[in-house]
Amino acid sequence: MGKDKDFQGLGFETLAVHAGQHPDHETGALVSPIYKTSTFVFTEDRMERWLAGAPLDDEIIYTYGRSRNPTQVSLQQKIAALEHAEASLVTSSGMAAITMAVLGYCKSGDHFISAQTVYGGTFNLFDHVLKDLGIEVTFLEELNKENLDKAKRDNTKLVYFETISNPTLDIPEIEEIVEWSKENGINTVVDSTFTSPYLFRPLDWGIDTAIHSCTKYINGHGDVVAGAVVGTKEFCEGLRSKQYMDMGPVLAPDSCYLMMRGLKTLHLRMERHCENAMEFARAMKDHPKIKAVIYPGLEDDKNHERAKKYFDDFGGMVGIVIDGDQKKAQELIFKLKLCYFAVSLGDLDTLVQIPATMTHRKVPKEDREKMGIEDGLIRVSLGVENVKDIIKDFESALELI
Repeated sequence: MGKDKDFQGLGFETLAVHAGQHPDHETGALVSPIYKTSTFVFTEDRMERWLAGAPLDDEIIYTYGRSRNPTQVSLQQKIAALEHAEASLVTSSGMAAITMAVLGYCKSGDHFISAQTVYGGTFNLFDHVLKDLGIEVTFLEELNKENLDKAKRDNTKLVYFETISNPTLDIPEIEEIVEWSKENGINTVVDSTFTSPYLFRPLDWGIDTAIHSCTKYINGHGDVVAGAVVGTKEFCEGLRSKQYMDMGPVLAPDSCYLMMRGLKTLHLRMERHCENAMEFARAMKDHPKIKAVIYPGLEDDKNHERAKKYFDDFGGMVGIVIDGDQKKAQELIFKLKLCYFAVSLGDLDTLVQIPATMTHRKVPKEDREKMGIEDGLIRVSLGVENVKDIIKDFESALELI
């Protein structure tokens, strides 16, 4: 789907606009219609082909909204094209995408390895829900060959990590993880939410499957909750016909339409997110009330060289650590005027939050400490505003604490 001959060789910006776009064949409407239907009517010949499992070339036979929808298919084609992948499968949330991807590789009695520092919801899914289903996980502070060798079991099926860890912004040595996994016949799944396809295409680096919380940069406008699994056509179709159909995390066509629209400006938005993050990080770096600034774009950041190696830019997320506890961090945030105290990220608006009390609140303190999440850490998702206004907003708030 994503490697359609019509899309090969085109630039990212062109794919963002054109991939998956199919002007309406009846009216010529440039913007594809939203197919708001739960079921599809069979013609006799289409029914016969569906029953025989023998569609015509490039034919998609629609039957029921939980399986496929034309608006959904268009979105999946666009995401796959941007990721240089064969296919993608969109879901009702990022957590649904993670669940689908892991269940596509693991069943009861299996084991997988995960990076220690992951999104709080991911940690809870792995440490509680999947354990209750009989799938065991080992968390590793660093995914290097030595640690992976020690953690590997005969029933290990998967290595899971994030391109940029949420919220500490650490970057793993991706080549080493992929090399070890291929040598041991183990699959890899990466959460690429923080980078988006604009900064990093995981399958180009040998990763088997990528997932996104499309709520974030892919949609980018704060009005959709969605996810995506990206990989081979065989894997995505296998998920669709089994876990996806049977568990039902389908994304509504209205949301698919909004994401199609949002993706057309992904490259424009990401350029501004990255520019703003760099300028904001530099401005905060020397502030006397800031204990540390975490941003891989800063030359002295411990992840700078890895970011240069793997990504096309440094992203829109910045961590600042104030000299104080959660209460002090909250005091600062409530003095901001332009930046909103809210969960999520990748929005047009600048969003700030305290991981210890929000995204990772349910993670036990000892586990948060293993992840490197300090109580005074504030995660800043830079929006697309004039960054000088955002910097001034923070400087004014810092003067009041």
